Amino acid sequence: MKEFELISFIRRKFKGQSKNKSLYLPIGDDCSIIKPPKGKLQVTTADSLVDGNHFSSKYFTPREIGQKVIKVNISDIASMGADGPYYAWLTFALPKKIKAPLIKGVIGGIMAACAKYGVTLAGGNITSAKEFSIHLTLTGWVKKGEAMLRGGAKQGDSIFVTGTVGASTSAYRQFKAGKKPEPFLLKRWANPNPKPEVGIYLAKNRIASSCIDISDGIFQDLKHLVKESKAGAVLEWEKIPIEPELKKRNPTPNMIGYGEDYELLFTVPQKEIEKLKRFQRQISEIGKIVKSGFKVVDKNGREVDVGRTGYSHLA
Repeated sequence: MKEFELISFIRRKFKGQSKNKSLYLPIGDDCSIIKPPKGKLQVTTADSLVDGNHFSSKYFTPREIGQKVIKVNISDIASMGADGPYYAWLTFALPKKIKAPLIKGVIGGIMAACAKYGVTLAGGNITSAKEFSIHLTLTGWVKKGEAMLRGGAKQGDSIFVTGTVGASTSAYRQFKAGKKPEPFLLKRWANPNPKPEVGIYLAKNRIASSCIDISDGIFQDLKHLVKESKAGAVLEWEKIPIEPELKKRNPTPNMIGYGEDYELLFTVPQKEIEKLKRFQRQISEIGKIVKSGFKVVDKNGREVDVGRTGYSHLA
């Protein structure tokens, strides 16, 4: 598929997307123009997904690849508590030999995820590359004073995480070892489940003192959070919500801590915990913020060695 054929295909496919008054100038010009919603601040994130690293065109369906492009960015936006209207700018970096059905399938997945999360495609770019990768910029909006940051955790706050962790990491590690990931692990790696409804609720009700998306691993990202907060953390190993089938295998920190989970990790002052009842089936309390240091302990209080477990983009 030639460049301008692909551009025309994308424009046709997204022509019927929901029209929002904030999108002053849509796809078709050198730039798009957005009119910010009144009284809101813009929240922007950008992410890159590379074949053979963040996804596998061998084991993911094209639709799963496309949906993941949107979902991982929604997770970042959710960590700040940003609401819609969401706007996305999409860039394809394509090898010359890439097949048209793959790209069309990916676009179908992007369309489906855009419809699910209320995202409008506002523009983008297409370029050639040696390896297949997809890059997305996503914007949302938040009222001044409501954005959740990494740097607000205080001593005594409880630490919570949404969903379950570990399955996606395990799939990724099996893949990197040259194996086909086991089906139940692959399903989670290919189909992250971001939690924008949790992030928006936490922000609007000013419940969380800090928040982070754990795409690079629960231990590493919690360390980022406490560093920015100038605090420390104690995590309880038995309380970490490891995916049930994986938990049966008595996993080690290395098996669950290398990222790709796209869940929210956040801290909450004790006086605000009562407000979390509506999400009690979606979240788990896993530890406490302390004055300094970082450790993971088992039920007997013994320290669990997590080392430097976590994903490094330049390793």
